[in-house]
Amino acid sequence: MNRSLPVPTAARAPRGEHARGDAASHAGALVRGVVGGTVDYGRRLPAAEAAVAAVDVHRTYRQQASDVQAVRGVSLSVEPGDFLAITGASGSGKSTLLHLLGGLDTPTHGEVFLAGARVRDLSEAELARHRLMKVGFVFQRFHLLSMLSARENVELPLSEAGVPRRERRQRAEWLLERVGLAHRLAHRPGELSGGERQRVAVARALANGPRVLLADEPTGELDRANSAAILELFTSLNADGLALIVATHDMHLAEGAGRCLELVDGRLNG
Repeated sequence: MNRSLPVPTAARAPRGEHARGDAASHAGALVRGVVGGTVDYGRRLPAAEAAVAAVDVHRTYRQQASDVQAVRGVSLSVEPGDFLAITGASGSGKSTLLHLLGGLDTPTHGEVFLAGARVRDLSEAELARHRLMKVGFVFQRFHLLSMLSARENVELPLSEAGVPRRERRQRAEWLLERVGLAHRLAHRPGELSGGERQRVAVARALANGPRVLLADEPTGELDRANSAAILELFTSLNADGLALIVATHDMHLAEGAGRCLELVDGRLNG
């Protein structure tokens, strides 16, 4: 198989944008094959050029007769090559913040810049397309379709992006090889271990060559060995320029990130 398979034709990012994958030996070339381009890591980027940026972001929910402030005045910038872990107790607002940063939710107040676009400037259809092409999501419970094989699950976002069938099959196989699952292409999620399912989910998140990967409790369902493998995979992805933001209770995972912030009652500390 071609080890330098490029970004899929329909999903190719503009020049100058960046991103890479395995829990060890297969990780070396992934981002170089996922996204091309170069980044000046020594330069601080304005919000519109960061992989993700939040400016005074608040999120308030109405519950019965009272307001719940899930996120309060969060400002941060995550650049290409950053690896940020967000920790905090259950109910502190980690998942809500991650959804805001990934364009899955809308702030009550403040601005979110996601992969070069201000979220509030995009229509619903434009935002959905922007997420598909620029952002990868990994969740605690994997969210794989049980009736599809590992390869078919990874192909789904490529199909949504309009990548031709032959190319998306090639790319899905290539990504699964890079995360150490070349021998599991035809296996369905029920035939895979928890760690293998999470690696399929990571491969799927990388399918369209995202600028940023967002992971919500990615090791929450895994044992210690598989959690360590996911950290190694994330470290390998980050080493070649992919921006990662991980919300986690797993302190071993948090300690492996380049930067760690704690969310307390919706506010960032650190």
